[in-house]
Amino acid sequence: MALLNPPEIRPSGIVLITRYLASQRGQQDTVERLVATLAPASLPGDPQNDVTVNLRAGTELSLFVRTGDKVRLADGVLKAVEDDAGRLISLLRRRVLDDPVNNAPWPSQVGARDLTSALSWFLTFAAGEAPVRQEGGPRAAETLQLADFGPRQQEGESSNWPIGNSTRWNAFRRWACTLGFAWANPQGHLVPDPTAAVRDALPTVFGGANELTAQEFVKHVAEHVPVLDGGRYREFVAENWQRPPNQSRGLSAPLSDALERLTSEQSIFLDDRADAARIAKADGSTFSHVRIGTSR
Repeated sequence: MALLNPPEIRPSGIVLITRYLASQRGQQDTVERLVATLAPASLPGDPQNDVTVNLRAGTELSLFVRTGDKVRLADGVLKAVEDDAGRLISLLRRRVLDDPVNNAPWPSQVGARDLTSALSWFLTFAAGEAPVRQEGGPRAAETLQLADFGPRQQEGESSNWPIGNSTRWNAFRRWACTLGFAWANPQGHLVPDPTAAVRDALPTVFGGANELTAQEFVKHVAEHVPVLDGGRYREFVAENWQRPPNQSRGLSAPLSDALERLTSEQSIFLDDRADAARIAKADGSTFSHVRIGTSR
């Protein structure tokens, strides 16, 4: 199973099942009763199929454990539910980024590979250049993927385009916004913005330190949010696109903008010291060190 297809898979559906199981004795229930409770037959369409595919996706993401006819929350999930809504989304993001669901070779799109490849590609674009729709116009995902990956080649669960059609584009919009990698502007256009994802990763990025060099900071961000600059999923996609080599050694616009937002809210502070190695942001400004902010 892939996360962008079938379209019934939604982060909200997985969250709904998670919260339901958290409310049950022993955080478990039979599959039959779970489906019947969350998708009564009186609802229009095929709600039972919707619940079933989201249950399967959540199981693949190690949020649920199925044993025979029963399903329960995986270890550690209940604490995320009890803390606050943000913790559960953070956990969902981490599970999507986990290596076990991202080990399929190119161009396979099984597991979470379709979503992480799509995020890795999308988060290379500045806000004014990012795709705003799947088809039609210079800023269509179809047009931009044709330039980056060549003509679309689709076979079963494999495709050389991270986002192969409008159905997957709509699913991608939901996932990108929910996981903190984008938001929709008043015109409905998707804006690349990993601020929320980077903010959530700051405790592990700093690892108890109060200050990191710019190189250390960017390296740690790439390790924990691997769809961003230098991350293993970003590199995986870059190895398979047809873009000419990037002449700039600066950070991408989305990551640069995220650092600016995190600085504005005082989650981090950027220093530019003359006697130290520096990293350039997309606008050409540089920084040599990053300090943990006062808002954390």
